Amino acid sequence: MQMLTAGQWARQQFGSVELGDKRRTERAVKLAESAALAATASLPGMCGVWKNTKAAYRLLDRKPVTFESLSQTHRRLTLESAANCAVVLHVSDTTTLSFAYGAAADLGPTGSSGRGRGMLLHSTLALDVSRGSDAPAQVLGLSAQQLWARQTSSAPAVESSKWAMAIEAVGTPPPGSRWVHVGDCESDCWEALEACRSRQMGFALRACQDRRVIAGHAAAGVTAPEGETTTLFELLKRQPMLGGKSLWVRGRKDREARWAKLAVCAVPVTLLSPKNWSDKPHRKDRPRPQAIACWAVRVWEIDPPAGEDPIEWVILTDEPATDLETALKVMFWYSCRWLIEEYHKCLKTGCRAEDRQLETADRLGALLGMLTVVAVRLLQLKHQARCDPQRPAQQVAPKQHVKVLAAHRGLDENMTVRQFWREVAQMGGFLARKSDGDPGWLTLWRGWQKLDLLVAGAEVGRTMRR
Repeated sequence: MQMLTAGQWARQQFGSVELGDKRRTERAVKLAESAALAATASLPGMCGVWKNTKAAYRLLDRKPVTFESLSQTHRRLTLESAANCAVVLHVSDTTTLSFAYGAAADLGPTGSSGRGRGMLLHSTLALDVSRGSDAPAQVLGLSAQQLWARQTSSAPAVESSKWAMAIEAVGTPPPGSRWVHVGDCESDCWEALEACRSRQMGFALRACQDRRVIAGHAAAGVTAPEGETTTLFELLKRQPMLGGKSLWVRGRKDREARWAKLAVCAVPVTLLSPKNWSDKPHRKDRPRPQAIACWAVRVWEIDPPAGEDPIEWVILTDEPATDLETALKVMFWYSCRWLIEEYHKCLKTGCRAEDRQLETADRLGALLGMLTVVAVRLLQLKHQARCDPQRPAQQVAPKQHVKVLAAHRGLDENMTVRQFWREVAQMGGFLARKSDGDPGWLTLWRGWQKLDLLVAGAEVGRTMRR
């Protein structure tokens, strides 16, 4: 994936958005370029002068300029890229955007108490995993996204429907391409499974419900006698271990990063629809669905460190997990889910999405339509450093950026991708000690912004010498 300059990237992502007027589209491109160069800055900080700031406020105030209209081109480009890949994961998750007092007045309640004010964002990130489990996933972009405030008419009638809505928005994969929807425990709902089946999309969803199942794949429409059914978790606990693998587990506030020794087992199952199907208001008028045949993969940690909660995942998938290799592939697919969490961090920290203060939710939503795309660019910075690290940097990064970095740091222009990004990260505060591992996205982002300024300065100097 070629890294573009801020101007090239803004033109690619926003140059064809439909905003009712070509001048608005041009203004959107300019604002996107400014946001790419200074994502953490306030709107006046991005724009630099009052004239440009006023134009940005006017743009966000126009009715055709919405979250949907600004982000739709990016999603279309992502799906076009995904259509050319052999295996793509569409990883979904929801985050809450909570805004400080003084932001838009027409936001919805957030938090368990409902006292917060903000919006909900459900994002689907497309990841190319065509190179298999031993290669890092490549971030293609957002394939679907939903933004809503709880009290507005745009909010889904039932928030569990967001999973099915995301799958419908991604659509059916083209011939020759395998698309797999990946979600955490919250995605374990019948609507998501049905949507994957209707769209010929694969799935690897973490189970949280101990569903009624039949061991093996029963015939379509089967209704098994009570004695032949069991529960999903009980069935898996009886399965023999196929094998295992070590997996690097990221650190969190309540957990240190570590290598975890994991065991895996798998079994074919037939999921029976919930007994209380008609108890939910949105299902009352819908007939009870047929059973779903799939596979269940259990992943659990062996000998976890003292005081640490052991890892355990139960993953429902349509991938025939008949052997260790396939079961480990499903485990790898689910382990890629952390990238959607990284994406939301990029949006909240790298783009300071929750610090924005605009007078209405519509204006705020329009700005988020741009920042959600900027956050993808930020995330891609980090993961480009992991894809083809020995490739010449000039084949991936803009040549002028490589030349300016080499001159600034006293390096050879023929550096590798890995060398290039580590040098960029050091400009952002990365120490590059032997014990430091790979740089994080925040130091990469800071270093890239500084390099952008150096390149801009070099361009000004070249113009002055003419």
